[in-house]
Amino acid sequence: MGTRSQREKVVTTDWDVFVHGLAGCLAKLPSRATVILLATGNRYVQFQQFDITLSAELTGDYYLAEPISDSAAQLLRDLGWTPPALQREIENWRRTLRWPITRSGFEELARSAARGLHEALGVPTPDDLRVSGWTETTALDLSALAPVTPRSLPNPARSDQ
Repeated sequence: MGTRSQREKVVTTDWDVFVHGLAGCLAKLPSRATVILLATGNRYVQFQQFDITLSAELTGDYYLAEPISDSAAQLLRDLGWTPPALQREIENWRRTLRWPITRSGFEELARSAARGLHEALGVPTPDDLRVSGWTETTALDLSALAPVTPRSLPNPARSDQ
């Protein structure tokens, strides 16, 4: 089966609205699906759904032009993120949830990802993110993160879309 993907711009500036949409999107991911939320400067969070786990990775210092502050690193630890382990070639912050995952579990993971993007990595608003996703088995519905509006449609004149 071929891979199906979708790429859109997140179109909300409200982090709470974004968290709710992200939690709903994560709850519906099929096995072997990947969703990436990317901002400029290689700041991103990636989710991968497997049969029994949902894994998340948040950009580690290795990929950033400037490392995150000590207070930002502490915030991520407080939010449940495991720090990068470069000696084991793990370069990103990570979290893993095991199924079954409750709605509150999805909400908590989405909120920790949003706070990591905003408070630790300095992404001003969800509107500064691009979302893409793919899977080997079915099309992904990312509309909860990027509703199709004239603002979210790709602009062929811009190379970053």
